[in-house]
Amino acid sequence: MKENYMNQLSFLNTTISKEVKRKAEKLMSRYKILDAIIESKKMDLEPRLTQNPEPSEIQRGNQFYSSVENSAITEFEIEEYLRTKRKLHLVFESLKPLQQHIWEDRYILGKRDVEVYNDLELTDKTYYRAKREMVAIVAEAFGLINNVG
Repeated sequence: MKENYMNQLSFLNTTISKEVKRKAEKLMSRYKILDAIIESKKMDLEPRLTQNPEPSEIQRGNQFYSSVENSAITEFEIEEYLRTKRKLHLVFESLKPLQQHIWEDRYILGKRDVEVYNDLELTDKTYYRAKREMVAIVAEAFGLINNVG
């Protein structure tokens, strides 16, 4: 019973370290640009019609270079970006409408906190509570919070 109670308390805890908050906020601010990154990486996988006659820096240094290995690494990166995008989308869609507005205004459009809560006609206390909860949810979804106990 005590363990269940502790899990409930840890779920409700929105106090996170500055480092975790920074990482979660960085993910949130990249939400809308992930599509562009993914498409750019996919373009890197497309075959090129012309070949560069100059040997690459790696080839000049007589080091092993594999275009197949490079493609595999790029495909892995694309998959990671896709997973991140899907997770962020799931979290965003699960948020309260107020938190979605905060996310868009603060992290996508880059408005300052004071602009966001004034635009939404919120008290700073209400704004920061909603924002703190939202950032904690993102941190939890990405496993950034280390639960000790």
